[in-house]
Amino acid sequence: MYPKRFTFDPRLVERARIATLRSPNLNVLRDENRTEMPGIAHFLEQGFKARDVEGKLLLPNLSALANRTVGIFSDYGGEDSTSRFFTYSFLVCAFGSLDPFKQQMGMLRATSGIGGKEIAFKDFRWGPLRRMLPDYLRLCDGYISGLLFTLVVDKTIPSLFGPGDAETVRRMTDALGETGYGAIAPRVVEKLFRILHTIAFLVALLGHSGQKIFWMTDHDAIGETPAQHRKLLAILNRVLPLYTKKQFSFLAGARPFMPKAFEYLDLLSLADIAAGTIAQTLTSIDTLGKENAQIKDGGDHVLRWLCNNSITLKKFTMTVKRMPSGEVGCGPIDFEARTSVEGEQFIPTQLVR
Repeated sequence: MYPKRFTFDPRLVERARIATLRSPNLNVLRDENRTEMPGIAHFLEQGFKARDVEGKLLLPNLSALANRTVGIFSDYGGEDSTSRFFTYSFLVCAFGSLDPFKQQMGMLRATSGIGGKEIAFKDFRWGPLRRMLPDYLRLCDGYISGLLFTLVVDKTIPSLFGPGDAETVRRMTDALGETGYGAIAPRVVEKLFRILHTIAFLVALLGHSGQKIFWMTDHDAIGETPAQHRKLLAILNRVLPLYTKKQFSFLAGARPFMPKAFEYLDLLSLADIAAGTIAQTLTSIDTLGKENAQIKDGGDHVLRWLCNNSITLKKFTMTVKRMPSGEVGCGPIDFEARTSVEGEQFIPTQLVR
């Protein structure tokens, strides 16, 4: 850690207060079905409450400035055999206030030399992309109102919906079969339900009655075909009422369009680079130790950016992991910078919480 420079500028404080959800209700699980909810639901609620107890939880007010649509952009990491963790990243944002971000990103694409290249963790070795990352992240901080949430799950945990035995797999497969989704591998069933339950939790926590919900996920095994993707949205529509009684006016979704629509892809990329960077970093720390961990070029920019919230964009990462006792536990992950950035200022959290 390093000494932080705080600001009490009333204009900045007021802007932060408008963009921040005041006194959020973190009791997301409903009393009438709390005991029946799967482990992932309890872990999510416990993780957010633990962050709140630390005094560090900041959540976006997605109804500010008359926003009517909640946008969700999700991507996932850690699926390579070398990773010790699965990561699930979700950008939950005020969809109605994104025009300035799109305009600024159009200019950055034109001046950075990346042209029609997607911003992706797997391409960090490409110089032009790596060099434009700091500017891209600054634009995200300055022009996106929302929460970037990442759930990290230890790969030694087979399921978040039961003990991970044959009976757990059968119950989940049967539940999916009832929707007409079709047969898929058990590991994909687990992934599908982890993602849908996390989205449902976040929508219950951050969404407001009457708002529209739009979800974009990358091309992925959970919805490889247009038909499967339509079923995926229908399943989410069935999972959502388990978490909330709020009535949303519309639920829609998409996979990346062709031809490429960067006004969506540049938002989806934020989830991609967070999921990829966090999975690679935590695996390296777990393998080599914190002092010897090797961070992929470009990943250092992302990690430094994850250390702090901006006025409008909040960040929160939590883990579900195997404890030394063998039991499964959960809690927040802290990313802490060792050096400051020029011009960096902080608003005391007690002024906006």
